[in-house]
Amino acid sequence: MSEIEIGRMIKIISNYMDKDCNNDLSEINMTRSQMGTLIYLKKCKERNIEVNQVDIEKEFELKNPTVTGLLNRLEDKGYINRVSSNKDKRYKKIELTASGVEIVDNGKAKAEKLEEKLVSNLSTSEKNELKKLLIKIIENK
Repeated sequence: MSEIEIGRMIKIISNYMDKDCNNDLSEINMTRSQMGTLIYLKKCKERNIEVNQVDIEKEFELKNPTVTGLLNRLEDKGYINRVSSNKDKRYKKIELTASGVEIVDNGKAKAEKLEEKLVSNLSTSEKNELKKLLIKIIENK
């Protein structure tokens, strides 16, 4: 395993997390991307931060059509609402519904369990160091 390039290792971990997470979320007809978006909306709601589609595109580094499809599916499921601004009808604020909050709260425990499983053989100091290193990698983009 030590001969594998770092980029490939990150991809293997990402694939593992996607597979495991999507398997868990399939029980509630949800994908990892959808849940990630709902979690982001909930965090913003808790901080009284207004969110629109462009904010989601930037946060997840996704293209407009991808986010449009994602939001359409979440809206169809009743987890979000798009609310027009009184000043500009083209501006749509994305709001989490009560059902959206509930699904995030229920899914949060599963996400924490998956993350703990992923790093279960690391000490607390190793987890902290890994987090620092991953932040450095992300900031290097």
